[in-house]
Amino acid sequence: MKKYIITIIILFAIILLSIGGYFIYANAKTNESNSLDMLKSKSISEIEFLSSDIITMMNEINNISYSNFKVESKEIEMNDKSSQNSIDSQNVINTTQIVNDNILNNYKDSTDWTLLKSKIENMYSTWTTVMMDLTSLNVNKDNLLKYNDVLDKITKDFENEDKSSSLIHLADLYNLLESYIKDIGSDNQKVSLFIVESNILYAYSYIEQDNWNKVLEYIGRAKQEFSNIINNQINNVNNIDVINKSYILINELEKNANNKDKNIFYINYSNLMQELENID
Repeated sequence: MKKYIITIIILFAIILLSIGGYFIYANAKTNESNSLDMLKSKSISEIEFLSSDIITMMNEINNISYSNFKVESKEIEMNDKSSQNSIDSQNVINTTQIVNDNILNNYKDSTDWTLLKSKIENMYSTWTTVMMDLTSLNVNKDNLLKYNDVLDKITKDFENEDKSSSLIHLADLYNLLESYIKDIGSDNQKVSLFIVESNILYAYSYIEQDNWNKVLEYIGRAKQEFSNIINNQINNVNNIDVINKSYILINELEKNANNKDKNIFYINYSNLMQELENID
């Protein structure tokens, strides 16, 4: 009888330990999953931050701004004659004024290479942190190593003040971000948007070389990928207007490229990139 009771107690203890172990394991897996989701979300935000920086640099090479106006500081010298003596005293007044900041007037202006050199230098330190996070998410290591290589090329381009090469290599950098977004396993729409933007940036970069065949090739790829976003409009009821407007602008870019109209291309490019930013 005692043996029977002992056996029951042992079995009961084993069952309790098994149940307890299961809950500990399940809780550990849940915590691991939550931690992974947080890292994934953080990495996506980091990639989006880098992508915004790349686009800004590409725009600054041609002095393209999304704003039609900018604020400029100006010094005005005032001469004041004293009534007590006839000595002129000169005063300087700092004023600000709003001036037009349009693409047609600005893109031919000189590029601020000093500003761009500062930005690309800052990207090195930013990338170190991002790379560590992406490594933890098992993003393709060969592609991760390429990022620094391209950064080095862009740094050289900026030192040489080479617009054409700078634009191509910045587009290459953005294309790498697209591959990281795919590896992370982001939602299909986010991946499609990165692919569309990557192709539009390549099209924009090849204008500096007047390589209109390449421009049309990349616009065609962007149109093809954008069809996935259009077909998914049932899940984008809040974005229907901006999606339709973006599609119209992609077609306008294609028309500009066929007409080899650089000025109007830059205007529609700027408008398109702003619209793509508004697609959630």
